[in-house]
Amino acid sequence: MSSKITIGSDSSDDQLLLGAQPTWKSRLRTRWRLMDRCTRVLFVLLFVIIAAAILTRVLVEVLDPADYWPGPRITIPTERDKENDTAHSDKERREVIKAAMKHAWDGYHQYAFGADELQPVTNKSNNKWGGWGVTLVDALDTLYIMGLHKEFNQGVTHVTAVDFSKATSGFKTPFFEMVIRSLAGLLTAYEMSLDRRLLAKAQEVGDALMPAFDTSSGIPYPRVDVNTGKAVSADRVCLAEAGTVQLEYWKLSELTGNPKYHDAAQRVVDLLDNAEKPYPGLYPIWIDTKSAKLVSGKITLGGQGDSWYEYMLKQYIFSRHSNDQYRRMYEESMDAMKEKMVQRSIYDPNMYYVGDLDSSAKKFSPMYQHLTCFVPGMLALGSKVLDRPDDLELAKSLAYTCYRMYNATATGLSPEYVLFRDSHDKGLSQSFSDGMDEFAITKVSGASDKEKQDGFYLGSNK
Repeated sequence: MSSKITIGSDSSDDQLLLGAQPTWKSRLRTRWRLMDRCTRVLFVLLFVIIAAAILTRVLVEVLDPADYWPGPRITIPTERDKENDTAHSDKERREVIKAAMKHAWDGYHQYAFGADELQPVTNKSNNKWGGWGVTLVDALDTLYIMGLHKEFNQGVTHVTAVDFSKATSGFKTPFFEMVIRSLAGLLTAYEMSLDRRLLAKAQEVGDALMPAFDTSSGIPYPRVDVNTGKAVSADRVCLAEAGTVQLEYWKLSELTGNPKYHDAAQRVVDLLDNAEKPYPGLYPIWIDTKSAKLVSGKITLGGQGDSWYEYMLKQYIFSRHSNDQYRRMYEESMDAMKEKMVQRSIYDPNMYYVGDLDSSAKKFSPMYQHLTCFVPGMLALGSKVLDRPDDLELAKSLAYTCYRMYNATATGLSPEYVLFRDSHDKGLSQSFSDGMDEFAITKVSGASDKEKQDGFYLGSNK
């Protein structure tokens, strides 16, 4: 008498014995049982990390939580100066600024979209920067921050069609200017939107400008012919042009995984760190592209020198406070600036300013450039990051002087520079010797009572 064998269909083990094809669920259960406890824990952690990454992406793309972040906390005085206070709330201020940006963008979009610049008087456009649409590229991150996403998307659509390996025929692209505007603009827009087309275009710009580093020393040339893929040879480059590309190329390496960009830019820092200087921490503005020596020029935190000092601090911050080279170089420069370049007005004890030095760091010029007004912000940031409280007090005094530079004019606009006077009523006389930007201090006559009262007179380039 034959007997009937009944096999439960829900037993994965019995299915395997009979040679039946197991389901995916039964495979997972079997593999899970075979794992030891440690492997199971690692598997669960991996699953959680992947789920968190997916959720983060959804939040960025859909909910965009950055739009709701209130920003840094600002201490507002409880009693306002109602007579002079034109901004009743931070929200109103933001809306006014956003409206100004929208007005500027609409004018550019109507009359110059895709061009480098709008000429607002004639409503015409120009491509004086090689035809890369520099205004558009540089505005992308601002549009995104302000929530002008329609305008942002218009810009992105245009940018993705631009060939950054080409420029206007015969144009020699300024290396530094295009790094801080085009490369930085695209990198920032990518990090905000996570649109990978922008990263691809940023790498295209970075590659187009890389020939600048093709020098015997590693100090970059100031211009590149992107149409031929070669740099334009030059004997010298100014400090700010060579030393204000590191953050952008470092970020490009970080995002692409290719170290060549950071390596090339970092070599400049190493060369200048080891270069002979007239005084520790102070750098004359002209660098020989062949020898990497600081050959000539004034020492200034104004034009042609300014952002070099700023980038030392920001590179230290960008390194997550791990690279001591940048901290050491920044502190050395700030200590030297405070010792050799900061002076106090003889007419107003509340006014401090940062003057210039000649290439030997021995002759002082009482010129305070408008561009140097970034220094108070840099000092304030450094005071917090590096615990330098005295720098914050100096920052306040310098910022007050910058305020006076605006407030002293009928238009409310600051001049390009102001010239202070010393106790002997001497001011500055520029004398350009062989293009080396040296200067001499001479007697300045005719100071009015108003000029003496203010402690400075407004400079003129004419």
